[in-house]
Amino acid sequence: MGQKKNFKYYLMIFGIAVLAILIYVVINWISSGILDTAMFWSALFLPLLFTLFLFVFDKIFDKLFPKKRSSQGEKDGFNKFVNILNASLDKNGEFSIQDYRTLQDSERFQKTLKQLYTIKTDGETEDLTIDYLSKKFKKTTVEYKAVQIIVEELKKMD
Repeated sequence: MGQKKNFKYYLMIFGIAVLAILIYVVINWISSGILDTAMFWSALFLPLLFTLFLFVFDKIFDKLFPKKRSSQGEKDGFNKFVNILNASLDKNGEFSIQDYRTLQDSERFQKTLKQLYTIKTDGETEDLTIDYLSKKFKKTTVEYKAVQIIVEELKKMD
């Protein structure tokens, strides 16, 4: 299941199990004409035991196999980051449509964007700093101008 298993999930499992056993007890009572009280009490005990077993199994399974960060959530965060930066580039007004195409086609610039996002989320490291990335391109290129604006915007975000 993709959702987080909370108290309501286990309560629902318990309710379904109780309902299933009660239906079985009622059908057995109607067909045999005798109400088996041991079976009736199991209608309360077995679902509780089953739900508890499921809860413990889920917790152990989560500890043994922890879920990695959602790549979709990471993509959403990166896309939001890029949208904010696009807005700041638009606000600047110095870039033409051809400049945007150049930025989009530049693998070095796209890699720099990902590195800047990593800095924003995880912080700077010895090898990866904002100063290093801001000096990565020649001063006459469109990429350099864009990175300078993006770095300023990134500093405002913090």
